[in-house]
Amino acid sequence: MQAKDTSGFNWKWVGLQTQKHSGKVFYAIRLSSKLSRRTIGVGNDKLVALNIGQLIDDQIDQWIEKGQEIDLDLLKRLARQELDQVKNKTQNLRVVEKDDLIQLWNEYVNFHLNLGCWEETYILTHIQTVGNLIKRCPHQKLENKTKIVDWFFNTDKRSVKTSKARFQLVVAVIDWASKQALIPRYLGVEYRDILSSIHTKTNEQEKGEDIGSKEIDIFTVSEVYKILEALKTEKVSRFKGKHYQYYHYTYFLWLTGCRPSEAVALKWENVDLQRQKIIFKEGEVIASGKRVKKKGTKTVYQRIFPINNELEIIIKSIPKTGNNGYVFVILDGKPVSQQAYVRMWKGLLNKLEIRYRIPYQLRHTMISYHANNDFPVHKLAKLVGNSEKVINDHYLQLDIERISLPGVIKGNEVSFNN
Repeated sequence: MQAKDTSGFNWKWVGLQTQKHSGKVFYAIRLSSKLSRRTIGVGNDKLVALNIGQLIDDQIDQWIEKGQEIDLDLLKRLARQELDQVKNKTQNLRVVEKDDLIQLWNEYVNFHLNLGCWEETYILTHIQTVGNLIKRCPHQKLENKTKIVDWFFNTDKRSVKTSKARFQLVVAVIDWASKQALIPRYLGVEYRDILSSIHTKTNEQEKGEDIGSKEIDIFTVSEVYKILEALKTEKVSRFKGKHYQYYHYTYFLWLTGCRPSEAVALKWENVDLQRQKIIFKEGEVIASGKRVKKKGTKTVYQRIFPINNELEIIIKSIPKTGNNGYVFVILDGKPVSQQAYVRMWKGLLNKLEIRYRIPYQLRHTMISYHANNDFPVHKLAKLVGNSEKVINDHYLQLDIERISLPGVIKGNEVSFNN
């Protein structure tokens, strides 16, 4: 049996390794050299192996944070449980034919996984999501174009724009299969024509422009500071600390306009108060229930953001709790979870009688405010990781209030004007 590392799939404590046996490829999770380099077999499905790798890495991280020893037998049992769950889910699958949509999907995924061209977050989110949809689709024959399209789009569970993004990957699979001569070439052309005929309100996300997961719907500046005041004073919180634990995190999102994934991942080692700068170089998201780390930001490898007076005060007031190095942690010392934050956010805005917008709109609001208040666009684009075109085409049209910020700095505190 020969083994080699699979480039691009290494977590904090473990990495993914391929093993060839009798001409077949199998996968194993290899512990780092600090943990004795032991391996755990995880079957021949790369997507499943990636899920197990993240699970094992998270478990090891918890043990190390608590100063506990690594239990290799328990890690093997965790891997076995995951493999058994996958086996149970697939036992009742029907027999598929070589030109069925699900079969073409499997070949498409395996082809690209072996190339190593997909990032882990893309695999655990978009690929898994679309794969699950294809498995549930009752129409597998590509000749049933109308039925397949209707099934993907006639749903109240997602918007037309989201459905189109999902269907776009299905079309990519069919087009790829037609070019690989797995199916007739005309099918790839027909499905591409269908996709191009489906129009949504905006196409910026499909063009790769970073304007967020929703259309721009900004807050007023006074609303932002009303939210911050409520978080700081906990005037609408039923439990002590429930809102305040998110005060610094929310204030930081507003002042920097950074993406939530960048703020969640920010470490103290990347905050330099002496040189008055913050380095955004990582992102973290929850994918398939697991916390997934990503090197670099969405658009560049790293981005430097200057620390002004107001931001410096907020940063200096953040207590350094926990031993994981994260800047933003909650009461139990764990890093902020954006999912938990969104649940808190919905309830807070409701109690404050502020119309609901997703937290990502803090980024849009910050960019809009400065873009419409004479801050040089090319500099703003560099600071927030947008293109000048996006800012000129979208943010400059909003004409947000041309007023001074209501936050007043006094000493080392920020007070709020009523």
